Amino acid sequence: MFNKVYLIGVGLINASLAKDLRRHKLAKYIVGIGRDEGRLSKAKSLGVIDEHQLLQDIDISDADIIVVGVPVGKIKDTFSVLKSSLSAKTILTDVGSSKTNVVNAAIEVFGELPINFVPGHPIAGSEQSGFEHSVENLYQNRKVILTPTEKTLESASNTVTEMWERVGATVDLMPADKHDAILSATSHLPHMVAYNLVNYLGQREDAESIFNYAAGGFYDFTRIASSDPTMWADICIANKHEIIHSIDGFVASLNGLKQKIVEQDKSAIFALFDQAKQLRDKNLNK
Repeated sequence: MFNKVYLIGVGLINASLAKDLRRHKLAKYIVGIGRDEGRLSKAKSLGVIDEHQLLQDIDISDADIIVVGVPVGKIKDTFSVLKSSLSAKTILTDVGSSKTNVVNAAIEVFGELPINFVPGHPIAGSEQSGFEHSVENLYQNRKVILTPTEKTLESASNTVTEMWERVGATVDLMPADKHDAILSATSHLPHMVAYNLVNYLGQREDAESIFNYAAGGFYDFTRIASSDPTMWADICIANKHEIIHSIDGFVASLNGLKQKIVEQDKSAIFALFDQAKQLRDKNLNK
């Protein structure tokens, strides 16, 4: 499918993609690009990538496709480095968790949106980070959202769609702002809640006892609080307005539950919990 794939950032997402591209024989050469020579060399020694370059010395003129997998706060700087050697024929895509800021960064750096630019976001991963935690089949039966711009060529969008589908994913297309609104609710808000819950409990006088007696539900619910703080701090800034909107809505809902508890309105509390159970069983227990 591709002669040369360039991965900007060889973390969990891009490294897992590299393993599947190799396994399905979708790429002849996979080049990893980053800032840390030692880690790039290790990724090569483990067979994750075939070659590597340092970001400051980059030459991507022979790339068929470039997959940018850096924290969203670094996306503009990364595009700036790519600009000098980016071929008009090269497909440029990314795997960031917010999309409007990626589109805006492309406009700022390139002056206009490249015709082969296909912003994307695989809905996959874990709280772990780094190529050491990459796995094959990470994208099997998972969703990938692509947000082509008004300038994106259909052929470029189709190529990126085919790449993800051939590693097992289901691809949906939508506008960048719709993506950011949805992900603020389904991904970004849960991370905010998990981080804040762990910090709140850690600041209590009985914190030691709380963590000593934490059971499976607490572990499951707070697992994502072990996610990379750098990545999630960047997401907060990149998707600021949608995240604030989701937090405001959640706080209002939580206050509504609090009031029902204050009033000891058992039937109303039951109805709220039953509704949540029905919604989850219908939509997520598949």
